[in-house]
Amino acid sequence: MSTSSRSQHVRYVARSVRAIRSWVVVSEGHPATARKPSARQPLRSPVVADVVVVVAVLALSVWNSTKNPYLGPAAPWANLLLAGASAVPLLLRRRVPEVVLAVAFVAEALHISIFALPCAFYAEGAYRGPHSRRTVWATAGVGLLYVIPWGNADAWSHPRTLLGGFLVNFVLAILVPLLLGLYVGERRAVLAGLVERAERAEREQRLLAEAARAEERQRIAGEMHDVVSHQVSLIVVHANALATVAHDPKVTAEAAAIIQTAGRQALTELREMLGLLRGGGPAAGDVQERAEPAKQARATEADGAAVDRIAALADSSRAAGLPVSLRTEGDPRPLAEPVERAAYRVVQEALTNVHKHAPGAATDIRVAYEPRTLRVSVTNGPAEEVPDGSGPLLPSGGHGLIGLGERVRLAGGDIESGPLADGGFRVLATLPAPPRR
Repeated sequence: MSTSSRSQHVRYVARSVRAIRSWVVVSEGHPATARKPSARQPLRSPVVADVVVVVAVLALSVWNSTKNPYLGPAAPWANLLLAGASAVPLLLRRRVPEVVLAVAFVAEALHISIFALPCAFYAEGAYRGPHSRRTVWATAGVGLLYVIPWGNADAWSHPRTLLGGFLVNFVLAILVPLLLGLYVGERRAVLAGLVERAERAEREQRLLAEAARAEERQRIAGEMHDVVSHQVSLIVVHANALATVAHDPKVTAEAAAIIQTAGRQALTELREMLGLLRGGGPAAGDVQERAEPAKQARATEADGAAVDRIAALADSSRAAGLPVSLRTEGDPRPLAEPVERAAYRVVQEALTNVHKHAPGAATDIRVAYEPRTLRVSVTNGPAEEVPDGSGPLLPSGGHGLIGLGERVRLAGGDIESGPLADGGFRVLATLPAPPRR
């Protein structure tokens, strides 16, 4: 499933779950469905719902005791108090439904109230059913044993009377409320699972989006460092040389032309990167203008022209006054685009570092096509132009080789870099380059 379709699915599930949850009374205490009660719909609050149930059962029990004052184990006034008290334990029906059920059984057996038992069995199915089915069916079995007229021989001699009492006392008063509670409890459990699943999917979507943004920003930062840093380095080197060749108009014009070209290229690349960072991308006209050059660049890389592109880097550094030599070993062949790009960036970053830390040092670039690998090395000697003590000619952030190593490893290769005994420095990258079939 693509990222866009997965996002649409997650949003659809979340909207559906929120719509269902808006009209279903969810179980108290569940972390995925706990919501603040609304002022417009107070019955969503479990406490209010429990109070309404208790008041209803209490009113019916008191009414029944008033109509039948001697129906109970004590005096009429005591039977009335017991009938009212039998409804109070229903406040605990969500926490301890078995205790409420036991009190209801006692009230039923003593003929105090017949209205608490159905509510107690409903609570048993709704609040205990999702956690322990065995307990629920065990209470149903106890209810069945309770309604059987064990000591009434006359009832056993009249099957119709026995069947009618069974239907009324067990099916309607016990089984139907129990099954209804089981249904409501399972529905709440399914709803809670859907809500939790949708919220987890939304969290995962946000994390994936944040990770993708961070990865893209890091990639753009790496591209900016690899491309723009090299151009700016050439600009600074040529600008620094202008002070020494100001007496020669021809050399000054050549240096100014190189600075102009490098600056224009750096600005173009900066516009592309900043357009991506803004999120809107470049303008439509710019996209069309750059579409064909981009295709040509990809085609050039796919044709195995890494040596030509590296040669262009060597020429630009040589024009900046850096003595650079380029050697190619083996037969150049088409390589995968990530390998071509990584090889180009290795040489580009290495030459940039030479301009920064060892201006004027003799530099040797070696590109070796081996049967299964491509080895690219850039070795420079010690700097011949010693700074005047004010620091290096170009500042360094210290992240170039780190990013270069990540790029090479993403291409499936390995990179080594470090100083040499004579004071120089070497960067060696080994990239996978199997022959294409």
